[in-house]
Amino acid sequence: MLLTQEAVRVAVPAMSAYEHLVHFEQYPRFMSGVLACTPANDSSAHLTLDAGGCRVDLDAVLAEVRPGAFVRWESAAMTESFWLEETPDGHTDVAAAVEFDDPRVRLYSEVPEHVLRSRLRMDLKGFKRLCEESGAAH
Repeated sequence: MLLTQEAVRVAVPAMSAYEHLVHFEQYPRFMSGVLACTPANDSSAHLTLDAGGCRVDLDAVLAEVRPGAFVRWESAAMTESFWLEETPDGHTDVAAAVEFDDPRVRLYSEVPEHVLRSRLRMDLKGFKRLCEESGAAH
């Protein structure tokens, strides 16, 4: 298993950030490598990923949610967890951890940790942009 962690602060309340994380259809907007997402219902979706140049299709489910505080989704190939903590100024610290555990995405095991961390950092910056642009639109 391969684990990568990173964090970012977003200028929206925790519930706003949480709402973006529980809607799989938004993932292609901020997660590099997510090519497409087809929600099956409120808690599951079919994702198409680019994993090191290989197309990977997987079904993901929201495995654990705590509104405004935590989201974890799981698939046979990977798990991603998000911790949210609202700051006194109404912003939210978002920490993310991704675990890869499937031969189709194990290609990442050949990639240096700093490259995976950089990719997760880029995804979180995209998440920050999505949240803040959506917040400004309200």
